[in-house]
Amino acid sequence: MEPVDIAFNIKETRKTKGMTLNALARAAGVTKGYISQVENFRTMPSVATLCKIAAALGVEPGALLKSRRQMKPYVVTRAGAGVRVEREAPACGFVYTALAHEKSAKRMEPFLLEMPPRSTRRNVVTNGEQFVYVTAGKVDFVLEHETVTLRAGDSLYFDGSIPHHPENNTGRKAALIVLYAIGSE
Repeated sequence: MEPVDIAFNIKETRKTKGMTLNALARAAGVTKGYISQVENFRTMPSVATLCKIAAALGVEPGALLKSRRQMKPYVVTRAGAGVRVEREAPACGFVYTALAHEKSAKRMEPFLLEMPPRSTRRNVVTNGEQFVYVTAGKVDFVLEHETVTLRAGDSLYFDGSIPHHPENNTGRKAALIVLYAIGSE
């Protein structure tokens, strides 16, 4: 059971059934923000909450737990072969590429995050830890009330429960390797 699989399965089932985030949240007895966090791998639902979400979607809980991955003890993702993942509102322009999508039984989710010039998003909190390594460009990372400037070769490790967001305030694209280690609710 992987957070990214659960997120994909919930989002895919919700969209297939034509449900909005609000409709699913109301039917499952949780907030729209919580469903959004689950669908964007920012938190992992408890078994009880997963069962409520499954019931609201009209599926068995097992349908939301199905793995989409290989059972090998490793996975190789070739250059350009990562899986593009929708995580943020499209307006911010962030492009996430899953770098180990096919690996099962992961303790972390690695992504390539590409940020267009002059891009940002709203603050978020996550249920887990994060590691960021800048491969190209310059990024200002806002951690609650403090801004940390990162350049190519710099890294940042932090507790995701701190309100945070990255900003690319330059005229050039920035690229980051982001590792999410998601905890349970």
